[in-house]
Amino acid sequence: MFSDNNFITIRQLRLLLILDIFGMGISILPQRAVHFGGQNGWLLILIGLIFSLFFLIVINQVAKIYPNNSFVAYTCKILGRPLGILISFGFIIKIMIGVAMEVRIFSEILKEIMLFNTPFWVISLSMLLLGSYMASKGYEARGRIAEILVFVVFIPLAFVFFISIFDIDFSNLKPFFKEMTAIDTLKGSGYMLFYFTGIEFIFLVYPYVKEKEKIQRATIMAIITVGLIMTVITTITIARFGKYDIMHQMWPVLEIMDTIDLPGSFIERQDALIMTFWIISIFMMVNAGMFFSSLIFKDIAKIGTHTKFICICVPIVYFISFLPSNITVVYKIMDISYFTFGTFYIVILPIVLYVVAKVRGLKNENI
Repeated sequence: MFSDNNFITIRQLRLLLILDIFGMGISILPQRAVHFGGQNGWLLILIGLIFSLFFLIVINQVAKIYPNNSFVAYTCKILGRPLGILISFGFIIKIMIGVAMEVRIFSEILKEIMLFNTPFWVISLSMLLLGSYMASKGYEARGRIAEILVFVVFIPLAFVFFISIFDIDFSNLKPFFKEMTAIDTLKGSGYMLFYFTGIEFIFLVYPYVKEKEKIQRATIMAIITVGLIMTVITTITIARFGKYDIMHQMWPVLEIMDTIDLPGSFIERQDALIMTFWIISIFMMVNAGMFFSSLIFKDIAKIGTHTKFICICVPIVYFISFLPSNITVVYKIMDISYFTFGTFYIVILPIVLYVVAKVRGLKNENI
């Protein structure tokens, strides 16, 4: 019904960006924040938010130069076709690795919490096929489903963490702004920047939004919203468990759900309840990854529709998700991806494209 209509509204763009970023990474974010910043780990997220806003603005400025062109097209125009094609292929690899690792983490958590006897490959393949089917329906379909699912994800989540506030120890957040050197703060906040992975998708969205002059403001508001939600969740989790307990928990955000008593609750495994919210989050993240990777493939090949290239991406992502031997290896691969692909496509590439465009005297077209 919607597969031939790829235009979305500003509201849909904002909601999609929020859901695309808010993936499975949030389940381990408090642990990583505590690793770098101790009880002040929440502060690193706020600094990481500031970094992400800076690079988001640069990405928007680059995309505005050729707002009606695809990422592949304007990268080739700015840097030359050979380098542009190489960078575009690298972008596909980055996205597919990210989707594969998110699917793997999702499958590990779901099997441990809910589907004890379900084969691992069934869980992974089901989510991958479901997300790919949604991606095949086009950008407008993704936008419309986001308008529904955002409430399903965040209203129950807000209620759960609001209830948890009444049984936490804020002394676990003390002492404030101590035990953190300048180097640790810079390193930790730089790492937190990569939990905003998804902002690089703004490179790709301009041709699919009619009100292009409103995109930058909308994306800034979306990132601020996600950053504040991440900060609140991390702060509550640290206050609930303390930094030492969090360091020994695999998924502290899921642990917090299993330790609170919901009023009148008849649910025995409350962590299974919060898992349903994350199922929706990972669904949105997977269909975003499959949509954008197939879109870049299509723009490189200049043939067919993005739907055909989704069929190529699915087996590749599925294969990559099985490469890590265990969850520890998954997190190591994610860290490597953050510091290589993440650094290049979120930090280096926006600045390089912007500087080269300015040096060559390229100006915004039709915006």
